[in-house]
Formats: sequence, C-alpha cells, structure tokens
Amino acid sequence: MEGAEIQGILRLCYLEGDNETVDDVNEVSVAEMEDLVCQLPTVIKCAVSVNDWGAVEEIHVLTSLERTPKQIVRDVESALLAKFGLKVDHKRISVAQIIPEGSKVTEALESERRLRIFEYHMNSDSERQAGLARVIFVWGEGDQERATGEWSGRYLPSQYYQVMALAAVDAVNHVPGILGPIVLAECKTVSIANRTVVLVALSQYDRRRRETLLLGAAEDRGDGQGASVRAVLDAVNRKVSRSRE
Repeated sequence: MEGAEIQGILRLCYLEGDNETVDDVNEVSVAEMEDLVCQLPTVIKCAVSVNDWGAVEEIHVLTSLERTPKQIVRDVESALLAKFGLKVDHKRISVAQIIPEGSKVTEALESERRLRIFEYHMNSDSERQAGLARVIFVWGEGDQERATGEWSGRYLPSQYYQVMALAAVDAVNHVPGILGPIVLAECKTVSIANRTVVLVALSQYDRRRRETLLLGAAEDRGDGQGASVRAVLDAVNRKVSRSRE
C-alpha cells in the first residue's frame, strides 16, 4: 500500500498473541480516527500514524490539564473500539498536555510557583560595624519548599535596605530551576506621595548570555528592611515562576 493510500484508508488490525491478523470487513480512514479522538473531552489535537500494512503505529494526543493522561488513553482506546471495532495497544498512545494562556489552571500554577516571604531578620554589631542578614522564601502548597539566603560583612546604617536586598537575592539564587545567577545591580529609596519606596534593579544572564534587567519596587510599610525583600520579590516572581516551569 502506498503512503497516500495509507493516510486515506486504514484496515483494522487486532493483536492476537505475537501475531497480527487483519479484518478486511471494516475500513476506517486516518482522518476519521483523528476526528473521533478530537471529540473527546479536553483533547485539542490528534495525529495518527500507520505503518506500510495499514496498522496503527502511534497515536499522539494533545490535551489540556483538566484530565490525567491515563484517563485520556483509556478514552481513546474505548472510543476507537466502540466506534470502529479497532483495538489499539495503550502503549501506542502518547499524551502531551499544555496550559492555555489565561486559563484558571495557568493562574493557579503561577500562584503556586510564586515565591513568598517566610521570614527575614538582621543581626548587627554596632561596635564591630558588622552584620548578618538572612531571608527565607517559600513556595508551593504547605510552604514545604524553601530557599534560604544570607549576607554577612561590614555594615553601616546607610546600607539599611541594601544588605537585606542582597540576602533576598541570595535566597532567590537558591531556588531550583533559576536560569542563570541573579545579582543586585542597585538598591535605592525614593520619596513619593510622602512615602518611602524601595527600588531594586537586578541583573541576570539569559541562555544567550545577554544581560536582562529586572526592576522591582515596594513601599516601606513600617516593616523596615522588609520593603527590600518585597521589592526583590516584585522584580523576580514572574521570572522565577516561568524559569521553574
């Protein structure tokens, strides 16, 4: 059978032990099979490939995330058997799942991957002009996943916001899946509407070794250096969640 004929008409094949027998009574086109599978819930697209004998080699199914791959495979098997009397080994069915942009699933996963503040604190020694800052970020359900960052060194009052921002950036760099290290390029405060706002500029190299600038801002709500931590999160959260994805 020529390639064009294979794509047009598929003879039904059954597996009996190690041998294949062909039932010539029923015939079904590849297009009909693909159309049937595409009618199943959550299925976006389907592609069927057959061999030179007209037997099904592979069935590739693209779906959304509402149902599990195992459920999809069972549906495909049942639909082909019920409609065309065609029995296909589940090992020949592969399922790929995607997340449509703007969907509720996307929003839920985005929220789950976003970093959140677990704790932060600063220990300083005014006599030695030294300090130690620590920041812990969490993500996921139940705050089970954590990343800890630290900064230590000479500390001056003028570095009040900067040292905590450095510790926050160090914590970000301990999050699995970060594509290239992130560094603090600048941290400064501005006064707007009679309020103090912390601004941070972070730099990161992408896969092409190009520098990307990430900007974040957070109002000082009376929690002092917490504004630095929130400014860093504002700069990196979208970047971090997509990198880990």
